Amino acid sequence: MKDVFNVKRSADSDDVLKQLNGQFKNVINVTSADVTLEDVDSGSVVFTAISGSSDIAITLPAPANGLYFTVINAVTPSGTGDAVITPVTADTIVAMGGADAGADGPTNLLADTVTIEAASIGGERLDLVSDDTYWYCYAHQQAVGSVTFAG
Repeated sequence: MKDVFNVKRSADSDDVLKQLNGQFKNVINVTSADVTLEDVDSGSVVFTAISGSSDIAITLPAPANGLYFTVINAVTPSGTGDAVITPVTADTIVAMGGADAGADGPTNLLADTVTIEAASIGGERLDLVSDDTYWYCYAHQQAVGSVTFAG
């Protein structure tokens, strides 16, 4: 018999994540308030719609084997604020593409943050996957310099 569900417990064992394999579990809209993602949010797609002058912080949970998120810049920002994605553990983002990638491919830069800049356009996407030690981030950018890694 085929496994239809993927079951995972949260770090405090109070929540059980039960999702259909291969499907987004949830949609999280981020417009003006900071958001902290938890391990039970794994599998979610996060839509950003930045319209003000303040940065929006999206905090990733600690790396754990198999956690993954997709962050999509839903619309072209209408302000000067950025979407700044930071893990709770420093130096755990491995940059696999984006502004810091050369013409020959990823730089594998170890970073503290990945930022969707105010200069970005709608449709840019980040895929974040963890292997229990790092967050591997592949950036699909459409505008030069619109996704940056820092650390």
